[in-house]
Amino acid sequence: MTVLRYPLSALAWDYARGIAGIVIWLFVGLTILFAVYTMTTIAKNLAWFRVSEEGIECGGVRKQSIRWGELSELALRYYPTSRSRKKGWMTLTLKAKGRGADGDASMKIDSQLPGFSEIANRAAWAAKENNILVDRVTADNLVAIGVSA
Repeated sequence: MTVLRYPLSALAWDYARGIAGIVIWLFVGLTILFAVYTMTTIAKNLAWFRVSEEGIECGGVRKQSIRWGELSELALRYYPTSRSRKKGWMTLTLKAKGRGADGDASMKIDSQLPGFSEIANRAAWAAKENNILVDRVTADNLVAIGVSA
């Protein structure tokens, strides 16, 4: 019986093409990831918020409005960017049932927005008025930015 194998020299270009294809797909995936990130940044740049005694309205790419009396959910999350947890950002999520095209309205507001703590304060007040219970993480985060939960 004879055992035959391909020599490495005969497969070197096949290996090179295969590795190049993998690297190209890796770059395609990263390109898509960064394109989505850039589109999200553009949407944030175009967004505007109008806060009143009646509610909050968001415009730009996606328009939403939530009346404070219809607020049904409030969440405040902190995302640290360092192990010391001293640097990072917060995201405030507001929801109202039956207000959007799909039945519910929701907004996410990053702490980079000027007036973020005032919006969080007004939303916390509305949650209290609407008897909405917030989770422990949200309550702690509200206290951390000076809002009583």
